[in-house]
Amino acid sequence: MPKDVQVQVGLSFAFLAVCLINTIGLLLAKFTRKSGEIGLRRALGASKPQLFMQHIIESSVIGISGGAFGLALTFAGLVLVRVLYKDYANIAHLDWTMVTMTVVLSTFAAVLAGIYPTWRACQIAPATQLKTQ
Repeated sequence: MPKDVQVQVGLSFAFLAVCLINTIGLLLAKFTRKSGEIGLRRALGASKPQLFMQHIIESSVIGISGGAFGLALTFAGLVLVRVLYKDYANIAHLDWTMVTMTVVLSTFAAVLAGIYPTWRACQIAPATQLKTQ
C-alpha cells in the first residue's frame, strides 16, 4: 500500500474525530437550549430513561442523515475520479459493503457523540426550569 494512501486514511480518521467533537458541541447546545421543554416534560411525568431514549434516537437520525449525505458526496466524488483519471475507472467503485459500513459508522458515531449531551440534558432539574419560565 503506498504511503500516500496511508496518510489519506490517517487524515480521514482525524477529520472524523474533528467532526465528532463538533457534533458533540452542536448537540450539547441544542439539547441545552431545549432545557425548558425537558423540564416541563419531566414535571409532567416523563422519566429520565424516556428522555434519554428520545435524544439518542434524535442523535441516530442525525447520524443516518449524515451518512446519506456523505454517500451522495461519495458517489459524486467517484464520478469525478472516473472522469478525471481514466486509469482508476475500474477500481473507483462503491460496493454494498462500503455503503452499509458508511451508514452504520455514521449512525454509531452520532450516537456516541450524542451520549454526553443527552446525559447532560437529562440531568436538568424540572423545578428550576418551571420556576424561571
